[in-house]
Amino acid sequence: MNYDLILEELGEFGYWQIGIAMLLWLPSAIDGIQILMFSVVGISPKRFRCKFKECSNDDGVYFPVDDSMLYPSLDSGDPDFCKYYKPIPQPDGTCNFNNLAVDNKTTYSCQSDDTYYYDSFEMDSSVITDFNIVCDRNILNPSVNSFFMIGLMAGSFLFGVLSDKFGRRHMLVVAIICSAGGSLAGAFMPEYYSYVLFRMIAGAGAEGCFLIPFTLSMEVVGIKERVPCLPWVTYNTLLANFISVPLAGGESIISALGYALKDWRTLQWVSSVGCLCVSVIWFLLPESPRWLISNEKFKEAKALVLKAGKRNGVKISEHLLQPPSQVNNEGQDIEKVEEKSDDGQYSLSDLFHPSIRIITVAMFVCWPVITLLYYGISYSVDKIHLTDDVFLSYILISLIEMPSYLFLVVMMDVWGRKPLFVFSMLVPGVACICAAFLKEGVVFMILVLVGKFCASAAFNITYMYTAELFPTNIRNSAIGICSTMARFGGIAAPWIAVYLPDQGSLPDWVAYTVFGVLGAVGGFLALLIPDSIGFPLPDTFEDLEEIKRNSKPMWKCVGSTGKD
Repeated sequence: MNYDLILEELGEFGYWQIGIAMLLWLPSAIDGIQILMFSVVGISPKRFRCKFKECSNDDGVYFPVDDSMLYPSLDSGDPDFCKYYKPIPQPDGTCNFNNLAVDNKTTYSCQSDDTYYYDSFEMDSSVITDFNIVCDRNILNPSVNSFFMIGLMAGSFLFGVLSDKFGRRHMLVVAIICSAGGSLAGAFMPEYYSYVLFRMIAGAGAEGCFLIPFTLSMEVVGIKERVPCLPWVTYNTLLANFISVPLAGGESIISALGYALKDWRTLQWVSSVGCLCVSVIWFLLPESPRWLISNEKFKEAKALVLKAGKRNGVKISEHLLQPPSQVNNEGQDIEKVEEKSDDGQYSLSDLFHPSIRIITVAMFVCWPVITLLYYGISYSVDKIHLTDDVFLSYILISLIEMPSYLFLVVMMDVWGRKPLFVFSMLVPGVACICAAFLKEGVVFMILVLVGKFCASAAFNITYMYTAELFPTNIRNSAIGICSTMARFGGIAAPWIAVYLPDQGSLPDWVAYTVFGVLGAVGGFLALLIPDSIGFPLPDTFEDLEEIKRNSKPMWKCVGSTGKD
């Protein structure tokens, strides 16, 4: 039983595949919602102060018209909101806040156990204001995203391995419940550390909500049929790139909710309940036919293919549905599967099989580099100053990703995977190095946006490219482990991009220089990987060796028919 041969009769993009593709957009959007959740619920107020111990009538309403009247200045010239000039109280111990007198020779440094007051900002409350993540607790702010990345790391490995063992469909609903349930519980946590714990759990599930739909969307189609309006584009390429569109949409949705729901707890539990409702797709989504066949579940695979054929309005030949042991030796193409000495049954140790060892090592470097570029540029996006509206800025920076996915759809089956993969790291690398030595302005903004465009493209290529190079039996495990490695870049991103420069520990130019140099390193390593364009998804290492022997040269384009 060979699914690629079955597709010749079933069709690669009938009603059955269209329905699956549409359903898989829903969990992908959950990943986007969770990625940007803390950026919205964790918005920091522009001004704050601790309670005046000198004033018995301090109710937190007072903030100065001129910050220099109350706050000493940092070396950068910005006000230091963690200190204040001591107010001079009246004889009765109260202060006249209409004309506050201060002793600008004496300052008080706010302590973690002080009461804090926050000036009005985009939210009525946020994680920052509820848990007082300011001053000496400010280090806890980037830690939220780092622990979320640790959750993504755990989810990459767990859901990659478990979906190869127990199937795509069952593990997808587990991922949805894990992500939505963790986020829902986090909305009711009373303090910082329990909140971070559930952010990790939500992150683990969120990774499964993208990783599994990505793999499944590629496994239900093939590489031969073309999109009618784009005759050089395969349905495999179309679905692999379009699965990221709802991810960017999810990022935009959580940002837009910030306009309506100003309490962070309400915003988080409402969005989490919406995500939890997506778990109903378990009743509608079929298992991956490739996974069923690869794991020798031929009875279930036959029933699924017959159902798919009925949905697509075609009849599948009986000989294509027979298990390999029942196929007689009549010279049919399907018998080639039985003749292979390689049965396609592998374990995790086979990620370092001689046939794929170099590819695995190169991917272990490229994945964290791309993640560092993507999240590093995203976290430092406040330097671009797209708009003065923080929610609109998040929406726009999310929507910027979509053109990169459309670009990949148009170009990937023309130029191939390898050159796009190489240049999607080299170009942002060069752009970041140039931006590192420029002041903020139009040129700086363009360079950073080019970097984000290419990093978004690289993120998508990486998933697809990895899926096309590893055999079916360890495909999701390979993507999961590579994605696990990627999270080391994600963990480092908020510290390199935001926290250390803001604390003065690193000059501003260092962050973009690090991004640029690592992007160049990843781009050059990608030259060692063969181009997978034009080949079906490999089931065995013999299939991979065929790809390596006959892969397209780096600079050669592919014709509209898909042939070199």
